[in-house]
Amino acid sequence: MSPALATTAGAVTPDADALVHRADLMLCLAQAFLPPPAEWSVCDWGQPLVEDLRELGQALALDVSSVCTAVVDAYRLWVEHATPESTADVWLVEYARLFLVPPVPVALNTSAYLEGALAGSSTQMIASCYGVAGFEPSGHLHDLPDHVAMQLEFLGKLYERAARGDADALGMAEEFIEEFLVAWIGPLCQACQVAAGRAPSAQVYYELAVLLKHAVGR
Repeated sequence: MSPALATTAGAVTPDADALVHRADLMLCLAQAFLPPPAEWSVCDWGQPLVEDLRELGQALALDVSSVCTAVVDAYRLWVEHATPESTADVWLVEYARLFLVPPVPVALNTSAYLEGALAGSSTQMIASCYGVAGFEPSGHLHDLPDHVAMQLEFLGKLYERAARGDADALGMAEEFIEEFLVAWIGPLCQACQVAAGRAPSAQVYYELAVLLKHAVGR
């Protein structure tokens, strides 16, 4: 991917404030797809997420109500299981059931959707995009370059650069979305939706994936 890409011909370049909001949304969603701290309940994890998404939804004219409802429902289920006789699982346990414990119901390494296997050519292509842009992952995640959270962090950083006037960064973000996110976001939504039939917590991630789909589709 060329580092000197321009915005699509005829398109209106977003103003700096809109780009900052885009950056914040991508970074917020990147955090949401990272493993949560080991001791956090769904409330600890979900409350700040909902607050951030409500603010960003208003700024970007995005409907975030389904995500908020899913988090509230997950919190209600957590309260119901937190009886005096038992302790409800922390959110990391729910996350692990979905994304980490084999057989993994939902893959967060997107080559699984693009190629049906881990560490395929798309993973190397994504890593190459990072290198062209000079992107260094934050270090919160030690995984392959095609992890959903890492790709969203990359987009967030590109939008931050675009907000500072870097037109090349905006073009790179748009092309990255077209080449990669558009291809895997539908299968990710579907995988989360199927998993929600067995693990209610997957509904939260399904709604997050749908929100991402709407955001990049615009």
